This record gives sequence, C-alpha cells and structure tokens, in this order.
Amino acid sequence: MHKKVLNIGIIAHVNAGKTTLTEQLLYKAGAIHQLGNVDKGSTTTDHLALEKERGITIQNTCVSFDFKDLKLNIIDTPGHADFSDEVDKALQVLDVVILLVSAVDGIQAHTLNLWENLREQQIPVLLFINKIDRDGAAIETVFYELENELGIKGFCLNYPTTQNELTSISSVNKEEEIIAKSFENLAELDDELFEQYLEETLDYTDIVAAKTQAFIHSQALIPIVFGVAKQGIGMEDIIDIISSFPSKNTVQSCQKNAKVFKIEQHPKFGKLAHIRVYSGTISSKDIISCKRLQAEVKINQLLQNTVGKLAPITTLKTNDIGIIAIADNLIVGDILGDDLPQNQDQNKLKSVLSVQVSALTEKDYHPLAKALQLLDTENPALNFTWYKSEKEFHVHILGPLQSEVLIHTFKHRFGIEVSINAPKIIYKETPKTTAEGYVRYWMPKPCWAIMTFKISPGAPNSGVTFSSSVGVNDISQKYQNEVKRAIPWSLKQGIKGWEVTDIEIELVKGEEHTVHSNPGDFLLATPMGVLRGIENADTQLLEPYYQFEIKAHQDLLGTIQSSLVKLNAQIEAPYFTDEIFRLKGTVTVEKAMDYNIVFSSITSGKGRLKLSIGGYQPCDFTEDKSREYRGVNPLDEAQWILHNRGAFKADDRMR
Repeated sequence: MHKKVLNIGIIAHVNAGKTTLTEQLLYKAGAIHQLGNVDKGSTTTDHLALEKERGITIQNTCVSFDFKDLKLNIIDTPGHADFSDEVDKALQVLDVVILLVSAVDGIQAHTLNLWENLREQQIPVLLFINKIDRDGAAIETVFYELENELGIKGFCLNYPTTQNELTSISSVNKEEEIIAKSFENLAELDDELFEQYLEETLDYTDIVAAKTQAFIHSQALIPIVFGVAKQGIGMEDIIDIISSFPSKNTVQSCQKNAKVFKIEQHPKFGKLAHIRVYSGTISSKDIISCKRLQAEVKINQLLQNTVGKLAPITTLKTNDIGIIAIADNLIVGDILGDDLPQNQDQNKLKSVLSVQVSALTEKDYHPLAKALQLLDTENPALNFTWYKSEKEFHVHILGPLQSEVLIHTFKHRFGIEVSINAPKIIYKETPKTTAEGYVRYWMPKPCWAIMTFKISPGAPNSGVTFSSSVGVNDISQKYQNEVKRAIPWSLKQGIKGWEVTDIEIELVKGEEHTVHSNPGDFLLATPMGVLRGIENADTQLLEPYYQFEIKAHQDLLGTIQSSLVKLNAQIEAPYFTDEIFRLKGTVTVEKAMDYNIVFSSITSGKGRLKLSIGGYQPCDFTEDKSREYRGVNPLDEAQWILHNRGAFKADDRMR
C-alpha cells in the first residue's frame, strides 16, 4: 500500500520564523539529527549565499521525507513581499499551509495578502502563533485579531500555561477566554454539540475531537496552535493536526499529469524542473507530452531533495513532488500530460515596476544576456526583454530588495558586476475608439496576406480578446492560426511605446493566394495591420494603481488622511472599532511608491498599511510618460518586411 503524500507549505510575513519552524519540524520528525540556525546560515532550506548572509529566504525550497505512514514534502517560502511570486508558485502545488503569525507583532499587511491568496485557491490553513515566550506577546489579542481580520472561526488546539509550557485542548481549563470562544465556535457548527455547550457539558471527548477534525478539514474551523519555533515548543501539535489533512483533490484519470513550478540550475545535474504529479505515475525514461511545446519530453532522470541532498528515484506517484534532471526545454508553468483543472493554472497581475540592468564592463554584455535568459527561465515573472538594437536589458521587479538580490546573484553566481537603475512605472495603452487597420502584404513575391482588423476598446482590466469573422474559404484556418499566434507580439508596444491591453481585435476581412501565400506571410503581416488599426483608434494611457487598507489609532486619522490627500488618493469613509480606525481607497503607484516609508514615520511603525495592485486606470498623457518604439516598428512597413522576411526567430519581439 502506498503512503499518503502530503505537500505542506510554510508561509508568513518576513521574520515570523518560517525557516526556524521548518527546521524544527524536520528535527521532530526525525528527518534531520541536528538543528540548523538561521543566524549562522546553517539551515536545511536556505542554501543561497545571500540567504545565509542576510538570514532571509529568497527561493522556495522543498524537502522530502517519510514520517510514520506518510510521505511529506515541506516547502519553505520567502516572507518578503518582493518575492511574493515565489510564494505564488508554491501555492499551486500545496495540500495544506502553515501560516505563521507573531504573538508580539500580530497580523501584518503581508499576512492579509497571503491569507487572501490562500482563500482564493482554497488551500486549507493551520495558524501557528509563534514567539509566545517574547516580552509583549499577547495571545488573546492576536486570537481575536485573527478572527476579526480574517473572518474566521478559530479553534485552539493547545494553550500556553507559561511562556514555555503548553497544555493540550483536552486538558486545558475551558474557562480560559479564548478556549471558551473556541468551544463556542465549535458548538455553533453542530446542533448536538450546541445543546451540550448550553448545558455546559461539552467536553473534548474522542467523538467531539472527531467532529472537530472534520470541521477543521472543511475549514469551517481554522485550527490555531501556539508555540515557540526556536525552542521546538508546539511542534508535536502541528505535526498531529497537519498529518490528518487529506491530499488535495487530484485529476481523476489514469493518464500521467504534472506541472512544473520551479526551475533551477545545478552544477552536476544541469537544468532542474521541479514538478508536482497530479495524476498517474511518472517514471524515469518516460516520454510525456508538453502542452506548451506541443511535443513530447523525455524524463531523463528523476530526483528528490531528501534533506539537503538530491537523491535519484525511479518513480513519482500521484500527489508527489520531485525533480526532472536535464530538463533543457521546460519552463515554469509547463503542463506535462493532460490539462490541469482550472484552479491549478492562474495568472495574476504582479509587477508594475521595470528596471534596466547594465554590465559595468563591455566584455560582460553577452555573458549578462545569457545570465538574464537563464534567470528568466527560472523566474518568468522577471519578463526579461532584450532590446538588441539599443543594447538594453530590462526586467520586471516587485520591489527594491529584488534589485539588491539580482546584483548579488550576478556577482556571485555569474561573476558579472552590474548596475540597476531606479524602478520605473510600467504604463499600458488601450484604444480610445473603434477603428480599422488594413494591411496588404503582397510584394516582393512569393507572398500574399491581405487583412482588415477591427480594433475596439475592451472593458477595464479585461485584457486582450481576439476573434475572426472571416471564413476559411477566404483565409484558411492554418493561416488564421498564425494570425492569432502573432497577436501578443503585435501588442508588446503601442503608439506610445507601451503594451496594449483592454482591447478587442476582430479579423473582419482578408484573403489568401492559392500559390503565393504561406503561414509566415500572415505571421509577418498581422503586426502591421493591428498596429495600423491602433494608430487609427489612438490610445489612452493607463497607469497602475494600488488598493490600500490602513489600520491605525484614531488619533492619527487626520494626519494620515492629509498625507493621502497630497497623493491625490481616492479615500473611502473610515470606520472604527474601539480606538482603531480602518481606511480603504486607491492611489496611483507613481504617487505611492515610497508611501510605506511616510506611513511608518507617521505611525512610528505601529500602524498597518496594506498595498495591493488593483489594476490599471486612465491617466493624463505627458511626453515623459511615452517611450520610443524599440526595434523595428511594424508601422514602418517597408523596413518591417525587410527586417523580418525569413528571420522571424532573430527578432526578440516575435516570440
């Protein structure tokens, strides 16, 4: 009988104790025999030089081990918001998550972001209230903060009798306030238990424990464990409840099915692709289809990270996590085998900041290009763009700490000294009105592609839609497929130099030639026709904005509102809970890039500011917000044709 496989994620805001908790769980489970230390850079999951140096987690790290009748894969994730794309990649493959909250600091802004992601992806959660031994720890305050801010019914599975001792729920005094609240939450979910609660006869018997576990698994109750990760206090309670969770629902099919969630380079095994298997069994030497490549991929070798070392394995079964070695053609997000359920493949708006990366010496220009291409396969969120004619490299980032990490990575991993400029806002464009774009590509022969595109504004934050009302007698389906394939390239740069979005594109007229037409003609002609239509429609500039939520003492309301007015923020009416107010609204990213520093100064670090990308909205256009077209512009049709004819793969914009 195969062991149940459980994939566990450990997430939290920065410095909450995630890596320390991971280390203790590995130790308590017998997977390691000596505890590592974050401050000394000796933990199992932090292996990058900068992780050891700074004591922070930058990349997801998965450790696999057996525990009793279980196979456990634990993924330690970064806590800093600048690396939230790493957390998002991990969430796609997890069965259950341990979310840490400090008993001293309580809920932080990033905690709320993480919670919303967990709810959106319907991943079960255990809340671990850490650092209960610290001065200033307020377990009851944090308990009610969790209930109120997260909108949950909490259930405590243990209770601290002293700073270093815990009592299980079956033995604790039910008159303790948050224990009484836990039993009240439980009773509200079951009529029989509610009667016992009213009669004051509700005890934590085996029957009640079984019902509690069922409610925890359904997340009607959210389990809460108190402890001190650094001292290993509370670890047994975590292991007991986590082990009881079922694996995430899997694809009901005997077909092989997996997803790549991480790419990295290894000095011995080359390019590694980390995968979760959702269905079937994947074995070494298997040949499996890749949806993106539209081709088959051979599994050269399978590996697993067994506590600090990569060990060869022969098979990966349903739900398990492992590594494909020598995975040269795979990238993050690749689906192997059948399609995944819809909730397994999500794309979110993340970065709205761009930086230019430059080598300090000319000799490092091409090595830097190769390094950036490599990093882009490991982290597609970088969205690396190489403007070859301008000899410029640009990547997307989430914040300044990511720039620091990139500089360190280029120096220590690739031996390249680089500079990175200050982050710049990524604007976008959308059509102002409906217009048509016509293209006739018929010279020099052999070629023939004649098309008319209808360009219309799309709904806000709707992205790109493409349709065709042209029959296959006018343009064959194989040629229309090439038109559709060229749409993303066509929109990379609009007439103001930015990506075009919130647009509806319809192919309304066209013709092919039975002798002269070939698929490449329509691939080449599409950007000319689409850009011509966008030019005729003109574009509205769009800028990114934050949705903000503020929590602070009522005495600071006036000062905070004044600071937001200076940013031209849109502010909703505040609402109050005792002496604390909450304030929501929106503000442009351009205005609020440094507002976290201002806010921290106003509140002396005691307020909470949550910023999340809300989307894009129209803004006033000024010349400083436009960019020159990089590379060959499709609106210069003669040059575009000469540049691209027979050289589609040479142009980085056509990929």
